[in-house]
Amino acid sequence: MLVLGAGVAGACAKGSLPIVGDAGSDATTADGGACPQFDLQTDPKHCGSCTNACQSSEVCSAGQCKSQCESPTTKCTVDGGALCITLATDPNHCGQCTTVCATGDAGGLAPGTDNPAPNVPFDGGYDGGPGWSLGAPDCDASTCGIACPNGMSLCNGVCFDEQNHHDHCGACTTACQSTEWCGSGHCCAQGTEYCGGSCVDPLTDDANCGSCGHACNGGTPYCSNGTCVAGCTPSGSRQAFNTLQSHTTSGCWDTGNPCAQDTYNFSQTYGQNFQAAGQDIVCSGTTACVGHVGIGTYGATTVCQGTWDVYCDTTKVGTIDTLNTTCTGSAMTNGCNISFTPTSCSTIKLVGQTGTGDNACCGGSSPDSMIVAVSAW
Repeated sequence: MLVLGAGVAGACAKGSLPIVGDAGSDATTADGGACPQFDLQTDPKHCGSCTNACQSSEVCSAGQCKSQCESPTTKCTVDGGALCITLATDPNHCGQCTTVCATGDAGGLAPGTDNPAPNVPFDGGYDGGPGWSLGAPDCDASTCGIACPNGMSLCNGVCFDEQNHHDHCGACTTACQSTEWCGSGHCCAQGTEYCGGSCVDPLTDDANCGSCGHACNGGTPYCSNGTCVAGCTPSGSRQAFNTLQSHTTSGCWDTGNPCAQDTYNFSQTYGQNFQAAGQDIVCSGTTACVGHVGIGTYGATTVCQGTWDVYCDTTKVGTIDTLNTTCTGSAMTNGCNISFTPTSCSTIKLVGQTGTGDNACCGGSSPDSMIVAVSAW
């Protein structure tokens, strides 16, 4: 049984009460029968009542058979019959009786947000959102268009989630770099999240620890792996991680010991040249509490720049990014350093990730970057 509510327009009803009956039954009432499956205001086969059919050349307008439609509708032939259509807004008859609106063409666009794999958990939900949609055909002012779901924007005929889509981040024309992803409508480096006007690492940021706005304070003032912790107290002096314990570097300078140096020197005695992503050096010494690591890089005839992931023992504490930066002078004051939750370490490891490109320092392949000094304090 189908119960017809009073809000269903055009259904057969007696007075102000709805008719309750089978949609296909022959039950009759004073106005001709219960047929809620038909729109008695516009259906030419059931015009005004369930049993009243208009002539083939007539339309049903406002529940009456007529030769023409009332404004703002227009008479159109549909499936062999005449119907009154609002051409200004009907996506199946937009502007003209025969114009059918369609959705856009996404081509070979893959499902999802096209963000690179994040590899870092975060309460805000990396790589979230639906990414994109074809939307729905739409007609506005007799012109075909596409209606996008809430929260999406139309870009070149396809609806995109500009809060999360890598190639349409914050605006249709804004595409993130290959090493970035899109979150909250902003491009940030992988592993970081846009919080309070900048990209932060929620695993180490004291003001946004584990999620945006979650600040560490009181007895647990430091953020470590997304959790507020007490930490230790560094002395503020450079710690003697002066032994080059091991290295996998393979460039033209790969016999030097930058671990024992704080200040930039132009000498192969101090250099370690990184010739592939993932190569590393490990500096060891007496266990000490440190909250900073800084480096100096080769800068005599060219500037050897790069990015290095930094580990305190086996825990990643951040990334030093020296791209577009000259890292001469003291590794503690030249700005090529990171701060992190003060932690007791016995080794400091630097893992090369990116560099200046081919033929930049030792004529090798990217990252081709060089460290000549390392300090932890």
